[in-house]
Amino acid sequence: MEATELSAAAAGFLYIALAIARRRECWIAGGFSSALYVWVLVDARLPMQAALQLLYVAMAVYGWIAWSPAHADTRPRSWPPSAHGLALAAVAAAGLASAPLIARYGQSAAPLAESLGTWASVAATWMLARRCVESWLWWVVVDLGLATLFASQGLAWTAALYAAYALLAVAGWRQWRRALKAS
Repeated sequence: MEATELSAAAAGFLYIALAIARRRECWIAGGFSSALYVWVLVDARLPMQAALQLLYVAMAVYGWIAWSPAHADTRPRSWPPSAHGLALAAVAAAGLASAPLIARYGQSAAPLAESLGTWASVAATWMLARRCVESWLWWVVVDLGLATLFASQGLAWTAALYAAYALLAVAGWRQWRRALKAS
């Protein structure tokens, strides 16, 4: 399983590098990484994270379409604080509702952390696909939390990838913010 985890992490790193550069191909790398991570996370007893990877595969298709040349406006956008507040409230509500369910039925190793990390990832992915500059700030927090979760489950390569994601998210935020100001 370690080779699969390493392959998934490598493709994930490529995804984030391409996303920062606003390259459409990021969605191919992200979809491939997510498909591999389904197996890694099932094996690690993180069922919501495994299910999230399936959603990421679908979001990769959405991102590929949303970032197509037919959608000419590729500039980043900023969302108002009220939109982020609403997203944060939705993440908290969904996380608190799903944690007891996966604790009981999903046999999650870390139900609350997994639930909150999963729902925050959904929100951040949606924001990224919609080219929201602040999605990168969400990713800093989400990735650091998930790096801790994955390390606690013995997924060293994945924990390292998510720690790197957090650092790269800072770079992504800076680059997209400059692009927003230039437009």
